[in-house]
Amino acid sequence: MAQTLDPTTRLYRACNPNESLEPTDDRYVNCDEVRGAHVVEAFERCLRLADPEKPEVKPFAGHRGVGKTSELYRLRASLERPPSAQKPSSFQVVYFDVSQALDVNDLDFPDLLVCTVAEVQRQLRDANIEGFDPVTTYLQRLWDDVKQTLGTKVLLKEAKVAVPFGDLTAEIKNRPDARAQLREAVNLRSTDLLEAVNDLLTVARVKLLERGKDGLVLIIDGLDKMVRRELKDGKTTTHDRLFLDRADQLASLNAHTIYTVPISLFYSPRTAQVEHAFGEHNVPVSMINLRGPGRSDPTPETAGMKVMGKMIEARCRHAGVKVGDAFDAPETAHYLCAMTGGHPRHLMMFLRSSLGAIESLPITRKAAETAVRNYANSLLREIPDAYWEKLRAFAKPSEDMPSDELHQEMLYLLHVFEYMNGRPWYEVNPVIRTLPKYGAGS
Repeated sequence: MAQTLDPTTRLYRACNPNESLEPTDDRYVNCDEVRGAHVVEAFERCLRLADPEKPEVKPFAGHRGVGKTSELYRLRASLERPPSAQKPSSFQVVYFDVSQALDVNDLDFPDLLVCTVAEVQRQLRDANIEGFDPVTTYLQRLWDDVKQTLGTKVLLKEAKVAVPFGDLTAEIKNRPDARAQLREAVNLRSTDLLEAVNDLLTVARVKLLERGKDGLVLIIDGLDKMVRRELKDGKTTTHDRLFLDRADQLASLNAHTIYTVPISLFYSPRTAQVEHAFGEHNVPVSMINLRGPGRSDPTPETAGMKVMGKMIEARCRHAGVKVGDAFDAPETAHYLCAMTGGHPRHLMMFLRSSLGAIESLPITRKAAETAVRNYANSLLREIPDAYWEKLRAFAKPSEDMPSDELHQEMLYLLHVFEYMNGRPWYEVNPVIRTLPKYGAGS
């Protein structure tokens, strides 16, 4: 980072809450020990044990901002390198984030299918797999069929022959006025398109095995960012439509596949459909546990609080700032860590908001409290009246989380946090505790 910038600017830029970190980034901190489960290690172990002829399909869940993408980067890096000198093989990984290519405010299965076809074509072509030709007659014919189905209703620009579905992905994202017609055209060919991409995946897997690799893994990220809203029937949501109604199709790709999914999905009465289709009992990436033994209140000495402190240290080190110079007192840093409830992105957001409230370092307690109050005010504006009584039930750690729509929404919107230590428990977002309206009913 450029040392010509002042320390406040350097630290602000080092704390980008929307930047996912590779495991090689000096700001990355491994949080497995304080999450209560080693999810990445378990995923890697299962994929290495699995038969490449019988693909594994796994949902990867956790609260928004808990660090799922960074953990998937770590999983990708682990899969792409040999596990030991005795076993020098590795996987070919196709990773992509659908939120970069599609509109997560309005996403459906046809969009995801087209995006997957495009990325598989592009990335396997770029990998120069010997004997693999992504330009198949089958896919070209399907592309021609899609254009013919649309006719004059939606005119598509001429696509590159190598990856026509990549251009269709862009059309779906950038032309909301024509999205329904585009989806209908893809839906009519969805079975054929699945067969075509599975042919590609099968050929690629065979070639990779011939190269001495362990096979192919698809990591499809960004689906957890899908906006959750009710559909016109008033009975289902956009999450139900993709992850539940299409679970069997999501599980039908001919490669080991990992999908990020919203944590609220695991609390749907229909979750068994996902587990039946994917063959997986799910362990989410949990919040960092800030409490001590017996779930006592967070103190600077608890393991989780120490890990949050390491996150601050890593950002300061990256920015070339001493931790002692960044805060007016250690208690200010501890306060911010505690108010996150163990949510890594919130820590970065609080740090940035605090830095925006001062002329220069150090971050003062007043600036830190302003940052927390700004977030509290935004929560006050967004929480519906019907939620408050339900939220008060999580004032103390609770092992009970009802599976109704309201509680799913509270998890998705980060009003209630999930933690893990052998079994899950739930607590209200600590910033909500600061709101007078929260205490009004106690």
